[in-house]
Amino acid sequence: MRRLVLLVFLAIVPLGWLGPVAASEPPSPVDQYKEEVKRSQLGPAIGVDQGTVDKLLEIDRRYKPLKTQLNEEMRSEFARLQHLLSQPAPAEPEVQDILQSMIQKRQEKLNLEQKQLEEEMAVLTPVQQGRYLLFLMGLRKKMVKEAYNLRSLPASPRPPASTLREIPVVQPSR
Repeated sequence: MRRLVLLVFLAIVPLGWLGPVAASEPPSPVDQYKEEVKRSQLGPAIGVDQGTVDKLLEIDRRYKPLKTQLNEEMRSEFARLQHLLSQPAPAEPEVQDILQSMIQKRQEKLNLEQKQLEEEMAVLTPVQQGRYLLFLMGLRKKMVKEAYNLRSLPASPRPPASTLREIPVVQPSR
């Protein structure tokens, strides 16, 4: 049982790296950044024209809300699991139901990603496909590195003392 929970946890944790995004919300800064990088660098990197880049971006935009919805559902299930397991005697059938739901949603997401990849590959030649995969892996690595660097930055320094105002304290007389 612990192994299954650990396995599901390890499968779900990467989903939270980029934070929650609702399907109806505008694209996050991370999504905007990824799209701009793809729009400006993908064509030259894999040897395709801007029309092909636009097709690839459109495929990605079409699948994004579906994958986001599944991510949100998995996060919700994960929160339910955490709540249930925080109880002294969690009901095993309920835990099992949540785990099955999480595993099913993860499989649905993997199927969506596979379908998206197949559509993207259909637009490209084999050489372009290889370059495209390398480009995506490099972009992901770059984004993880930048996120790590942002997290390791020191906290913003306090403003100099000269810019801080002193507030006089008046004590009432007795």
